[in-house]
Amino acid sequence: MTRADRYSGLSTINHWVTALLVIAMLTLGFVGGFAPNEETEEYVMGIHVALGFFVFLFVLWRVAYRLIQGFPENVGETAFERTAAYWVHRLLLLVLILQVFSGPLYLFTENEGVNVFGWFTVAIPLESLEVIHEPMEAIHVYTGLYLIPILLVLHFLGALKHYLRDRQHMPADM
Repeated sequence: MTRADRYSGLSTINHWVTALLVIAMLTLGFVGGFAPNEETEEYVMGIHVALGFFVFLFVLWRVAYRLIQGFPENVGETAFERTAAYWVHRLLLLVLILQVFSGPLYLFTENEGVNVFGWFTVAIPLESLEVIHEPMEAIHVYTGLYLIPILLVLHFLGALKHYLRDRQHMPADM
């Protein structure tokens, strides 16, 4: 792994595309989960699943790229801030990997496929592994409901603190 002082332009694009995709997926998941009726839930979750196919591919690319490129040094005034940044970054990537695998697995173990906007369906016959269906569903749902939002809030607060602190320490002529 190589280590850089800053994130590259491609890493920045990866970050923001991932952020938009995660926000879209969380929004669809919440809207579908709290839909007023079954018809609305099925429609919204259909979009969630279809978009999830592309999110799966992108998240795999993003995580692989980050692992190959390495992580820049974590910034922070204290050891606690640096440690928190270290773990939040890595946990976010780990949880995203968990999400993009647990979602399809809980469909495949129930003999369902990932219908991608009616264009094609990806199906892997894993109904023989039905014993993992409920755990995969629980992991996917509870991680999406609780863990990802908590990590995103921590990430946002850390970025905000970093941004505000850096602005305070910028020279006046910038």
